[in-house]
Amino acid sequence: MTSVGFCENVIFARNASLAKLSIDSLETTVTGSWDRRGLFDIEGASPHFRSITVETRISTRDAIERVVEVARQTHRRCPVHATPSRATEMIFKLVVNGQNVPL
Repeated sequence: MTSVGFCENVIFARNASLAKLSIDSLETTVTGSWDRRGLFDIEGASPHFRSITVETRISTRDAIERVVEVARQTHRRCPVHATPSRATEMIFKLVVNGQNVPL
C-alpha cells in the first residue's frame, strides 16, 4: 500500500511540475478492503484485497479542471497503479481545496 501512495505522490508532483500546476499541499491516503478471515484461512476466505482506494488531497490556486487532468495522467502513467489494478478494483478519489472532485 505504501508503494501505491508513494507512486501517486511522485508521479503527481512530476506531472504537476510539467503542467506548471501550483501545489500548496499534497497528501495521499491508501486504504484497502479485505476479508480478515482469509488471514487465518477461516471458511475458505481469501486474504486478497477486494478493493484499494487511493485518495489524493491537494490544495492549489489553480483551476480544478487542471488538477483533474494531472490526476488522470498520474493514474494512467504510474506503474505501481497499473500492476494491482489488473488484480483488484482500484478506486481513485480527488479532493481539491477540501472539495470532492469527480475524476
